[in-house]
Amino acid sequence: MKQLKLFMDRVLETGTLLSLLGMLSVVTIQVVARYALPKAPPWTEEASRIFFVYMVAFAGGLAVKAGAFVAVDTFVTMLPNKLQTVMSICIHFVTTLFMWLIAWHALTYIKIGSIQLSPALRVRMSYVFASTFVVSFFIGLYSAIEGGNNFLSLKKRGRVTP
Repeated sequence: MKQLKLFMDRVLETGTLLSLLGMLSVVTIQVVARYALPKAPPWTEEASRIFFVYMVAFAGGLAVKAGAFVAVDTFVTMLPNKLQTVMSICIHFVTTLFMWLIAWHALTYIKIGSIQLSPALRVRMSYVFASTFVVSFFIGLYSAIEGGNNFLSLKKRGRVTP
């Protein structure tokens, strides 16, 4: 199980890095073309948006793992440690359900995109819309893992340090 999680981490990290490099490359082409050519290629703006969307999609699950999302925890931090852990488990559970609900409905969204093409790149929009599935599935999965880890820690020690 640990090997699978490590593999998922590597895939998401690689996807994030490649998307970032793709976006930087396309934006560089666009900037250079604006100064060196009579007009910039029209596809660069669309490609940079797609790379940006996928960069966020791949990084979403990793952000849950790292605890990098903004959290308003003023109320939760006033609770005793054990209750903080219970709240964390509940929040992760609700987040997992919500994200997997979005992932489920994203499949319909992807099907709709199969009949549409992007204006400049002429790429099937289902590839672009698949980012919705990727981000919601992995945020849900990593939230489930974090909630499960908190539950196991609560069960073993009676509390989890935030």
